[in-house]
Amino acid sequence: MARRRSKTSATGGNMDSLLDALTNVVGILVIVLVAVQISSQEAARRMEEMIQKIDPNEQQKIDQQAAAAKAELEALQQAIQVEEDRDKIDPDKLLASLREELSAAEEKAKQDMMIVTAKEKEAEEKKLAAEELRQQLLRQLAELEEKEKKYIVAKEDIIAKLEDTPIPKPPPPKEVRPPTPKDVPRDNKGNQLLQERKVLVRDGKIIPFVDPGKGLETAIKNRLKFLIEKNGIQVGEGNYIADAKKADQMIADFNSDPAKNQYFDITLRKDGRRINVQLEPTEECGEEPEKAVRGIFQTVLRNNQGKWYLNYLVEPNSFEAYMAIRKVTDKAGYYAGWQPSDPGSYHHVLFSGYQIGVKPPPPKNPPPRRKPGPVKGVLD
Repeated sequence: MARRRSKTSATGGNMDSLLDALTNVVGILVIVLVAVQISSQEAARRMEEMIQKIDPNEQQKIDQQAAAAKAELEALQQAIQVEEDRDKIDPDKLLASLREELSAAEEKAKQDMMIVTAKEKEAEEKKLAAEELRQQLLRQLAELEEKEKKYIVAKEDIIAKLEDTPIPKPPPPKEVRPPTPKDVPRDNKGNQLLQERKVLVRDGKIIPFVDPGKGLETAIKNRLKFLIEKNGIQVGEGNYIADAKKADQMIADFNSDPAKNQYFDITLRKDGRRINVQLEPTEECGEEPEKAVRGIFQTVLRNNQGKWYLNYLVEPNSFEAYMAIRKVTDKAGYYAGWQPSDPGSYHHVLFSGYQIGVKPPPPKNPPPRRKPGPVKGVLD
């Protein structure tokens, strides 16, 4: 190498020395880098050879050890995290929370104890009630057994008395002849000359269907006229009411507040198109025969012999009462007859004078009127 020219200045000499030093350092670094590269390649090659020489079982064992180490590491991390979380919890808050949980548990235990106590009390009460019922049944059983003994003794005593008692003979049959009916008088054309008046004989009492106050029919007519005017009901020819709803309303109004009478309960009812009046006798209407001859019955019948004939409706338990009152009316000169009546079957009905609908036209060719034949005992 050619020798560098020497510099006379101090600065030039110093730069050459620095350059020589840098060159030497770089050269050394290059040599070191080459050596390291060669060494790393050799190490990698050796490691590959070692890996290839490792047994598969050994490799599996190493993997398992690595997995176990990883699991231990994760568990350790979780434990560390739990400890860190515990360190973050406020002890006072934790204590308050525990106290609340303890108080709730004590309250629930107290309620459970109360429920158990109530159940035990209820069971005890049921047990006592069952025992009381059992004692009552035993007492009743004893009473029934005692009564059974008395009944058996009484039965045997009655049987013994019956054996010693002679058989009574029935009384001879009593012949009862009802009063002879009086035929209804008629005119030459066969028309009845007397008006029928029904008399109910029930429970030994005489009930004439005639108002002794003489105001029954007038009270009913006045009440119907008032309701017709109040409801604005149009009444057509022949006292026909065309509006059926208006007629029903009149019947309902009448029955809610009927005409007052001392001897009869009065109601309206529909019988087809006819509006009829039904009379039910009150307790004040009926009289026994001995009272009837001087009471209401006598008042009703007084001086009407030439106007009425009497049709007695006799229930089975009142035949003797009928015979007693019949003697009175026969003596007074009344035409009368009778017919049997089932108990509670008769309801006295009068026509109110009003009908529902429109009056039908008269028939073009009315049938000839039949001449009635002789009438005998029509009421009997």
